[in-house]
Amino acid sequence: MFNFEESFFVEKEIAVTAEKAWKIISLPGNLTLWHPFMEKHTAESWDGVGSKDHLTYYSGFEFDREVVKWIEGTGYDLKVTEGGKRENTAIWRISPIDDHRCTLRLTGRVEFIKKLPFPIRWALLKFKMKPIYSQYLFQILEGFAFYAETGKQVKRNQFGAHPMVSP
Repeated sequence: MFNFEESFFVEKEIAVTAEKAWKIISLPGNLTLWHPFMEKHTAESWDGVGSKDHLTYYSGFEFDREVVKWIEGTGYDLKVTEGGKRENTAIWRISPIDDHRCTLRLTGRVEFIKKLPFPIRWALLKFKMKPIYSQYLFQILEGFAFYAETGKQVKRNQFGAHPMVSP
């Protein structure tokens, strides 16, 4: 049987402890510190399952996120929607490497296209969504590593512009 993966991920080694990485990603409203495309990040709450926040990108896109799984010290799973529509899943996971390094892995799943027939879904993911979202996730990880390792806030498009969220 044909095996088709409907999720995609990027992973980056970060030169900080897993504990420090967790402190950064579990801080409410943290994205404006290290996300190169984030204009505004407002957290309603940010301490476990049911937590919610709102994102505004430089492009004007706005998204709502809700924590559906929280693993203290390791990561969380988020339901991401645009005005309650076009649901996606974002999975954040930290894995320690040693006393000074960890990896941060971001996995994305485009849930809203699951209603489409398989051939259309396959083509959309392979040729459009995976290339665009993989680049996006990679640039997020670059921003996270920069902030975590230097303590300096990331600037807009510091690791290159992105056509969807920050042209």
